[in-house]
Amino acid sequence: MVDLQLRQSTSDIDYTAITEDEQAADELEQAVRSLKNDLDVNVEPAAPHDFLPVPAWARERGRFVGQYGPVAVYYYHLPSLVLAKVARGYEQDLDDAEKLIRAAGVTWQEIEQTWREMRASPRGWLRYEPEEVERRLEQLRRRAGTR
Repeated sequence: MVDLQLRQSTSDIDYTAITEDEQAADELEQAVRSLKNDLDVNVEPAAPHDFLPVPAWARERGRFVGQYGPVAVYYYHLPSLVLAKVARGYEQDLDDAEKLIRAAGVTWQEIEQTWREMRASPRGWLRYEPEEVERRLEQLRRRAGTR
């Protein structure tokens, strides 16, 4: 949210890393630990697919941020991120979700497509109930003025 300039600051940074190179994974973890301490911010490996049934194709649709040496950086699939924030349902999360829709180019069509696939999944609902997420999604629709 900060990198997208949708918020001034954050109390934590979540990330996910995909690599088959164990040495690269070790080096990344060491770099993240160092940055975490230098910036005095909570950093943890966490992503929407850790607590919601995010469609497999969503990982391939992350928005490219940049190449930093051998590391390619992407935003997590933003419609999935909107749905993860909706699932949590805290006021700050709903505000973030609304900002992603209004200012980051996330469309309701993308959100609905992702939601249909998530909702149809029989697995991945250990933390949230689909009906609960659906109610919160409806709340976001009203907030965003789409219904």
